Amino acid sequence: MMMTERPAPENPQSERAALPPSMRDRTTFLLYRAGELSHSMANDMLAPIRLTARQVGILTLVTELEPMTQKALGDILRIDRTTMVSLIDDLERKGYVARLRHPRDRRAFLIEPTGEGRAAKTDAITILDEQKRRFLAPLTANQQKQLLSLLKLLQRPPSPAGE
Repeated sequence: MMMTERPAPENPQSERAALPPSMRDRTTFLLYRAGELSHSMANDMLAPIRLTARQVGILTLVTELEPMTQKALGDILRIDRTTMVSLIDDLERKGYVARLRHPRDRRAFLIEPTGEGRAAKTDAITILDEQKRRFLAPLTANQQKQLLSLLKLLQRPPSPAGE
């Protein structure tokens, strides 16, 4: 399943200058925008091996952790149920995953990687390592480490208002 992404602007500096201050100076908007740019770049670089960034996330989880349900994958990756089914259907058609009955829940299936899926995940991670290098190239090595540390701090749900 190939999603059409909007191409990155040819001159991001001029587009950034065109944004109103309430957007160009809003940290959360810039985080969203950086994530979208990174995601689009990852999908473009993964296209030759017929995978998307989301599919690599699925393959990585079931390969490096353990087989898991579609619901668990969706919860971890924050992908809605309908989209998750479509992504897994495509991975299954490609021979990268198999659906197996859950041994303790007859209603659920576990998603398990195949040998081909493990190999595809390895190829994809090599591509994503290069994508990371290119995307973060404007930052120094120390800035990249600092960014990673700060982003890890934000990987928890926000506190409810008033706490």
